Amino acid sequence: MDRPFNSSRQAKKDLPLKNMPLPVSHLSEEEFKSLCQRDIDAAWKQHSELQRRLGLHSQNSSKPPSTDLAKRKRNNSRESSSRKSGGQPGHQGHTRAQVENPDEVISCELEDCNCGHQFTGDEELLKSECRQLIDIPPPQVQVSEYQANTYRCPGCGEKNKATFPSEIKAPVQYGNNLQAYVVYLMNYQLLPYKRTADLLLNLHELPISEGTLRNIQQRFAENIETPVKMIKQSLCDADLVHFDESGLYTSGKRDWLHVASNDTHTFYFHHESRGFEALEAAGILAKFKGVACHDLWKTYYKYTECVHSLCNAHHLRDLQGIIDSSNFIWPIKMKAFLQKTKKLVDEAKSENKAELSETLIKELQVEFQSILDIGEAETPPPPERQSGQRGQVAKGKNRNLLERFDHRREEITDFFDDFDRPFDNNQAERDIRMVKVKQKISGTFRNTKMAQNFCMARSFISTATKQGLNVFDAIAGAFTGQFLIQS
Repeated sequence: MDRPFNSSRQAKKDLPLKNMPLPVSHLSEEEFKSLCQRDIDAAWKQHSELQRRLGLHSQNSSKPPSTDLAKRKRNNSRESSSRKSGGQPGHQGHTRAQVENPDEVISCELEDCNCGHQFTGDEELLKSECRQLIDIPPPQVQVSEYQANTYRCPGCGEKNKATFPSEIKAPVQYGNNLQAYVVYLMNYQLLPYKRTADLLLNLHELPISEGTLRNIQQRFAENIETPVKMIKQSLCDADLVHFDESGLYTSGKRDWLHVASNDTHTFYFHHESRGFEALEAAGILAKFKGVACHDLWKTYYKYTECVHSLCNAHHLRDLQGIIDSSNFIWPIKMKAFLQKTKKLVDEAKSENKAELSETLIKELQVEFQSILDIGEAETPPPPERQSGQRGQVAKGKNRNLLERFDHRREEITDFFDDFDRPFDNNQAERDIRMVKVKQKISGTFRNTKMAQNFCMARSFISTATKQGLNVFDAIAGAFTGQFLIQS
């Protein structure tokens, strides 16, 4: 059966194709072959680039794990172990010890003996065996009523009324412990407003609206303005700070979360921009003169008063991306070199050594250069700029990575020359992860103010955790003006 006539299809067929090749009848055989070879090379180049992009995932590029389409074998930089998880053979286990002063003692008394004797408790006690049950009491709310009485003075006849404590300002209000509990649930356990309200109702029979929860969060953010400023100043004065940024959805659009942190302090900052404007508004890098560890984002290099150190975890992923998409030798050797030197530094630190020997450092520097020489020999040189060409010349992923290792070698290898320099930027990435978890649970923040309040709360809580403080005690202290965190 004939296909029905389609006027639109026929019209499209009659139109000239945009990419239709020009007539080649006037070309010689050599020119025709050259033209065909050029098209083949271009097609293969495009095919290789598409294959490379399809092979990218969270372990060989900067793509987040959420973009991985399927489970696949990962080229993890960690060394595998044949040991099973859990306690190893020969490990001495530990059982929870009994407490010395239990809250309640329940005596299990005998009633009678097989012979018919009825025990009264006056018999000879031979031995007492103790077992303890650890449990929590049913959750309940404690309501305290304050009464201010008015009396008439028998001497002068005037009325005298007692005063309420300064913190009791309304007929009904929530105490500091309850407010600290709410802040703990929403900012440490990362519960959304709705689930926090449900928990208070289900466990404590306490109906609190989401609006009231937002007011408590706002009150906490106002109370911790002073310690958060102290955290920020401590990072400005620190010797080493890690920096990173990630998307943070607010009001249905993507804003940015910036983090500056080290092993004792964390500062989060929300801004609509990712770039220089946001870093200036955060106000740390402009004053910082120590070592700034980060990934290769050019905006960081606008700050020249600090020393820059690059994240080698990113380099290991980038090298793996080249390994997966090419047959080059140099990325294999460079990846092995970074893993080997990290192991050397870790072993030296475990032995309480302050540095590697000068001889070993020179050997590592020579090996690093030899790998770059291999890369230079097997990597095609960058193409020359054509007349009239605008913008940067495309060099390809391999060439760009090779030149980065060459031009930024001091910022990449500083970790084995100075033990105070980090191997990677995992500190900042770990600190930023909890905020990403909050976003996955709750979705977008409803407005900018809520995002800023959460960043302040997490700055305070993360710092308290790093300093070994009890998180709940630190939050409760903030409501009474007693700040436990240290500068």
